[in-house]
Amino acid sequence: MGRSNKQKRIAIKVARAERVVLTSRKDSLRQRAFQSGLRDETIIPVNKAKVSSRSVIPKVPDYYYDRWFDCRICGMRELWTAKQQQRWYEEQGGEIETIAIHCNACRRKERLRRAEARKVHLEGLERKRKTRTQLP
Repeated sequence: MGRSNKQKRIAIKVARAERVVLTSRKDSLRQRAFQSGLRDETIIPVNKAKVSSRSVIPKVPDYYYDRWFDCRICGMRELWTAKQQQRWYEEQGGEIETIAIHCNACRRKERLRRAEARKVHLEGLERKRKTRTQLP
C-alpha cells in the first residue's frame, strides 16, 4: 500500500532538514578551507587598485588562489601560486585577463634564446658599423 500525504510531507520535511545540515557542514568546511588558505597564503586578497585591464568592465576576482596549468610548449603541468599571481598582476602590471601558459623551465629557455638572439643582432650591428667606418 502507498503512503499517505501526511507521511509524504513528513518524509519531505526530514529530507529538507538533512539537506540543510549537509549544506551547513559543507559551508563550514569551505569556510575552514578558505581560512586555512588565507593563513597558508594559497589564497591572497586582490588589491583592486593595483590591477590593470584593457577591458571596459574587467572581471577582477576577490582573491588569488593557487591554480594548475599545462605548459603550451612542453605540456608539463605546473602550479601558478597565488603569490606569483599577485606579483604578476599587482607589481609587474600584468593584465588581469592573462594567465600563465609556460612553465618555469620553458620561460627560462625562452629568455636565454632571446638574450642570445639580441647578442647576435648587436654583434652584427657592430660589425656593420665597423665596416662603414673603414670604407673610404
